[in-house]
Amino acid sequence: MNKKTFWILAITYAAITFIFNNVFHTAFGAFLMTLSYFGLAFAIISFIYLLIQSFLRHFFYNRKKDPTDKC
Repeated sequence: MNKKTFWILAITYAAITFIFNNVFHTAFGAFLMTLSYFGLAFAIISFIYLLIQSFLRHFFYNRKKDPTDKC
């Protein structure tokens, strides 16, 4: 999926969620809003996990180096 398609889908989803949740106050809009919150929570947790994983890999990589080797 290219960037243009992704952004069209994202903007369409946001517009539909806004209209159904804030304008019409429907159950479908509430469901889409809940789905958006779960997506946001998943993205934040995934970002934190990848950040911690990167720091741990960097820490253990530097730990395995020979301390007498000065480059």
